[in-house]
Amino acid sequence: MAKKTVFACEACGYETLKWMGRCPKCGAWDTIREFRIEKDMPQSHEAPVLVSDEDLPEERIVLAIEEMDRVLGGGITCGSSILLGGDPGIGKTTLCFAIVSRMVELGYDTLYVSGEESLRQLSSRKKRLNLAGSFPILTTNHLEDILRAVAEKNYKLVIVDSIQSTYNSRLPMLPGSVSQIKDVSSRLIMEMKKSETAHIFIGHVTKEGAIAGPKILEHLVDTVLYFEGDKMLPYRMLRAIKNRFGPVDEVGIFQMRREGLISVENPSEFFVSERGDIASGSSLFPYVTGSRPIVLEVQAITPKSAFSMPKRLSLGYDLNRLFILIAVMEKMLGKPLFDRDVYVNVTGGMKVSEPAIDLAVAASILSSYRDINMGKHTAFFGEIGLTGEIRKIVNMEARLKECERLGITRVFCPRGVEKIGSPETIPLKTIRDLYEHVDEGSDHLRTR
Repeated sequence: MAKKTVFACEACGYETLKWMGRCPKCGAWDTIREFRIEKDMPQSHEAPVLVSDEDLPEERIVLAIEEMDRVLGGGITCGSSILLGGDPGIGKTTLCFAIVSRMVELGYDTLYVSGEESLRQLSSRKKRLNLAGSFPILTTNHLEDILRAVAEKNYKLVIVDSIQSTYNSRLPMLPGSVSQIKDVSSRLIMEMKKSETAHIFIGHVTKEGAIAGPKILEHLVDTVLYFEGDKMLPYRMLRAIKNRFGPVDEVGIFQMRREGLISVENPSEFFVSERGDIASGSSLFPYVTGSRPIVLEVQAITPKSAFSMPKRLSLGYDLNRLFILIAVMEKMLGKPLFDRDVYVNVTGGMKVSEPAIDLAVAASILSSYRDINMGKHTAFFGEIGLTGEIRKIVNMEARLKECERLGITRVFCPRGVEKIGSPETIPLKTIRDLYEHVDEGSDHLRTR
């Protein structure tokens, strides 16, 4: 047993060999304290092993929760580490309860560890969700208790709720501190990977929306998932930020009901279901996230500004990109927007970062500016450069197929797209080509 004396910041976990009045990492005063840490000297006897593809095949457990399986890349990989973060009350525990219940139905031993709720609370939640099957629940936040329970039985899945509440009693830091999270997470991951036990850590998020704790926590795990959505709306989005066993930036759509979270089978129809008879300022955009396209609605309004500096506001679309797009439109089209406010919104709470949405945003702005109805069967996709050219983007064929599936008959897109299926493709070279279609009031767009 080796003893080590360190000075650590109670606020951020910064460690140093000497005392300082002000933490150089977080800037807090009088937060550095002296700690004596006892550590077991690691003794490793591992040797290199020659492996081939046939020796260690990848094993997955398909949950039959469609959106969860999709985000994970086809199911839970045995022995994988998953970090699930999200705002309080968004549904993280409800989702994990559904996963545990499904694992029990499939015949796998599963353990749910809760350091924040009592056994009575968890039992009441399970009864309210009407989940089938019984599974063991361990209510503790001591690391030693969790490791002992995992060692006694070979569980296929262990869920820890939450990783910030779990602590090692041999460390003098408070639960949730950086040093505690680093020690607890690394110990749990190391022990459970040895026994090929898949595990899910539920993580708290900060007010900025990032998972609380050190960034190394996201580096240690195999998969990082964010559970997003407005608690006042009935749907939730599960987004993969990191995934060693599947596509990154995959999105799963769930609907929150009284009986729990239900997978949304057709996200495109879900996001455009309330579109109906549209007015000006609206367009459709086939958004590719992960391995599938989803058709979203992009809205814009351009009212007259009452101020010398017009407002620019964007929800779901990068605001800096909106400034650039407006400047390109003013220069290439000769239509001033300095006397108009511009508000852009991607419906459904989706946040789109790919540049392919540029053409849809420009079409919505032009539609509102000219008071023209673009039609509910017309879609737009393409990147707009600084000189106004419409540039090619990735997965154009997949976008056209999704448009065809939804009954969209016309698609404005970059040049060079091969015609696939029924949608009529209208290739555009520059943004001026789009404006000419609007200005002429041709059959492609219905003028009011």
